[in-house]
Amino acid sequence: MQSRRHALAIGLAVAYSLALLGDQMLYVFLPSHPEAAGIAAASLGLVLSANRIVRLASNSLGGLLLDRLGRRGPYLCGMGLALVSTTGYLVAESLWPLLVGRVLWGIAFSLLSVGGVSLILDHSTVADRGRAIGVYQALLALGTLLALLLSGFLGDRLGYRGTLMVYAPLTAIGLLVSLWALRGTRDIRAHPPASAAGVAPGTLATLRRLDPRLLAPAFVCFVTHFAGSGVVMATLGFQLKLLAAEPGAGPWFLPVASLTGVLLGGRRLANMVMTPTSGLLLDRLDDRRIVAAAGVLAVLAGVIVLLGGRGVGAVVAGVLLVAIGEGFSQPALVVWTGDGAPPRVRGVVMGGLSTAGDLGAAIGPLVGYALLESAGMRSAYTLCAVLTVSALLVLGLVRGVAPAAQRA
Repeated sequence: MQSRRHALAIGLAVAYSLALLGDQMLYVFLPSHPEAAGIAAASLGLVLSANRIVRLASNSLGGLLLDRLGRRGPYLCGMGLALVSTTGYLVAESLWPLLVGRVLWGIAFSLLSVGGVSLILDHSTVADRGRAIGVYQALLALGTLLALLLSGFLGDRLGYRGTLMVYAPLTAIGLLVSLWALRGTRDIRAHPPASAAGVAPGTLATLRRLDPRLLAPAFVCFVTHFAGSGVVMATLGFQLKLLAAEPGAGPWFLPVASLTGVLLGGRRLANMVMTPTSGLLLDRLDDRRIVAAAGVLAVLAGVIVLLGGRGVGAVVAGVLLVAIGEGFSQPALVVWTGDGAPPRVRGVVMGGLSTAGDLGAAIGPLVGYALLESAGMRSAYTLCAVLTVSALLVLGLVRGVAPAAQRA
């Protein structure tokens, strides 16, 4: 069982990482070279947020499909859409075709992220759930790290479209890997007949009985994604471009796109190191909030460094602290939510948690670029700090949720 779970986690992580290549390319290359995709700098926030805006609806709908149809079919559909979206980035030469690709990627990501987590939770127990999620998320972070580094260096050497010509066939290989990883997996699905609205009555009744304290990890997820994946990640390339243009800056050892890729890769490296550590602690501590709070404190420290520091050194330190906090808190939030999610509605519940994170990640770039233009980056980091403090207050005031099996 354990060896099968390890093979499943590795296969899904490889497939996910290959599907993610085109998306990461946009984050690394477009903030400093928007003209390569035929768009204006003013459209960057919309392009980088479009997939997350779509996921506000597709996460829960995808979770419903994963519960009703089983995990395999929707997951493979997500891999197919990832291939279509990456190919779309390659052929798009203006804003609207590029946005269509981003919408398709948003749907694909919902099926892959919610489906992957649901599969790992399905094949784990309360006793080892923290380690299972921690290792799986570490593998995802490793894949994303490689994608970011590869995107930066290939982007500077092959250009935008040359890099995507490499990524499209790699995404197709990811689809084949997912077929191999999902062979023989058991599917958990909701069995009661669907109503006219397409939702099983038992599903609705179960969702109504969910512990309302599950809103707490959703809020914390929103805040950490707003600060890290939203404001910091989306504006990093633009901020580095401004620093490189300052008088007396001198030549940098790496071009802006490559340095952006290195820093975003370092962010994922920190995630990769922290998630299994977080998972081990989660299996040893009764209260998931302790691990989540430690992560949120690190995010707050990183935002404060970015708020008060100057130069590349402060940017590097701030980005890494935020990444450490994200890597430490995310497994705790997933496991906390998974504890309270009955298996046959797990897809919908995990989709709701993903929606909370995507809402923060979608609003982050829009708010970050809007404040950058009107009041400067310090105002955006100040807002991140205020929200992070509010997340710590929620963690201090809301008690944890017992596993669903224990409460049944």
